[in-house]
Amino acid sequence: MLKAQLKRIIVENQERMPFPLFPRHTPTLVHTRQIHAVIGLRRAGKTHFLYQIVNELLEEGVARERILFVNFEDERLAGLDAPRLGLVLEAYYELYPENATAEVYLFFDEIQAVPGWERFVARLFEEKRYRIAVTGSSSKLLSKELATALRGRSVATMLYPLSFREYASYRGLAADALTAYSRKRFVAVKLLEDYLAWGGFFEVQDAASEEERRRIVQTYLDLVIYKDIVERYAVKNLAVLKRLIRYFVTNTTRKASLLKLSRTLAERVSKNTVHQYTGLLEDCGFLFQVRKFSHSLRRGNTPSKYYIADTCFKTLTGLNFSEDKGVFYENAVLLELIRRGDEPFFYEEKGECDFVVKRGAKIVEAIQVCLDPEGRERELRGLVAAMRAFNLSHGTVVTAEKETEEAHDGTMIRYVPLWRWLLEPSA
Repeated sequence: MLKAQLKRIIVENQERMPFPLFPRHTPTLVHTRQIHAVIGLRRAGKTHFLYQIVNELLEEGVARERILFVNFEDERLAGLDAPRLGLVLEAYYELYPENATAEVYLFFDEIQAVPGWERFVARLFEEKRYRIAVTGSSSKLLSKELATALRGRSVATMLYPLSFREYASYRGLAADALTAYSRKRFVAVKLLEDYLAWGGFFEVQDAASEEERRRIVQTYLDLVIYKDIVERYAVKNLAVLKRLIRYFVTNTTRKASLLKLSRTLAERVSKNTVHQYTGLLEDCGFLFQVRKFSHSLRRGNTPSKYYIADTCFKTLTGLNFSEDKGVFYENAVLLELIRRGDEPFFYEEKGECDFVVKRGAKIVEAIQVCLDPEGRERELRGLVAAMRAFNLSHGTVVTAEKETEEAHDGTMIRYVPLWRWLLEPSA
């Protein structure tokens, strides 16, 4: 019975190829011979990213019969365990015995639903006749399993909700070097407002009303809580987890000490519990921690700043975008830095700077987010202090409207609107 279900799933997916989709700007690594692990928050588009890889293979002339695609969260596969994973290939080769010696492309979506999957994938990898891509919603778990079973023979792609550049393209705005000087800039400014308020999830943006958007975002949040945390890690104190999520969403971009948080979040909550639950939120891609930059390896109880994976969760709490644009702007800058592969810290010595960006072993950029820099000397002092600390001649202030370059206290500062900064190609 299970094998028959697998055959139906394999054929059904092949009949749907090529898949209709909006192509992401993330490199697909379609030709890698390592196991390709696609990791990210639920509903960020991991399945569609696999579809995108499949479409590229089809465009290159690979026959759909050589592509095996299985989503292991399909309810028809409930109860499938690791010892029976071999049935997937048995079903495939019974359908296509002529491919017994051909190179076959395997796409295993949400394979973490099957405990022990990594040994199965490791065995297939060793046979050297499969190209393998897998997805999962837990970065630490997936990378740990792959590292244990495959000892570095895998490559990971972190997938996030749509960037603003992708969102603008999805809405029909083809940004280029002339956008800032054309009428397109007015379209970009309008799109940014909607993007910051409702984020980068396709389904949320395509909803017909604000009420439906809120319902979808709440559903996503529930999936993160129950599927990726409570069920996977057997979390016992659901009430504390929910309070913690609400705290981080409400206090996005602010510094937080987990030790102090454990004392104020609820009665009898240990520091270890707060640390554990915060780590799980980071693991599933919902929360990002930005540490204070320090040359010392010892961090102690230094507060960190926390950011959320998508600003739609902020809107869900009832905070209107127009009420506190600065929070939405700063969160968007952080997410873009992460998408670009940078390692951001915040600087706090002789003033505070929102972000100092590390590439390799060196701090290469200092960024302050300030919607209206006029009369905001404190923010400028923090930026200049960071620039001097790391011997940077240029700094950036991300603004709402101001766009210019000015000399300031012996340095050169570029003021750039957020919409333009987000549309710029990464360095």
